[in-house]
Amino acid sequence: MLHTTELVPIAITVGLSFLSGVGVFLMGIREERIKGGFLDFFTEVSIAITAGLMAYYIGRHQQFDESIIYFSVLLSSNNGNEVIHIAKRLNSEAIGKVLTQLFSKGGK
Repeated sequence: MLHTTELVPIAITVGLSFLSGVGVFLMGIREERIKGGFLDFFTEVSIAITAGLMAYYIGRHQQFDESIIYFSVLLSSNNGNEVIHIAKRLNSEAIGKVLTQLFSKGGK
């Protein structure tokens, strides 16, 4: 069960990520990269929050200082598309290695 003291940093992370997502959305409209509909807004904010939470939990796992964690949250949520793309690639490579080892051991 999560306690209030554990929820505050997560709420801060989600808030910072949400603001970053709004900024990315508005910049996308300005650059005419996106049209600016609700679905575009929801997508950008969702990506930013996902990337921000990833940075938060990685920072907590690595036992970084709180200020470094929040800096990483802002950096990651502002570059959410790239962060998620890299995470997907790393995850796919790790799964591929595990499957390769599993099948090479099972075939012997």
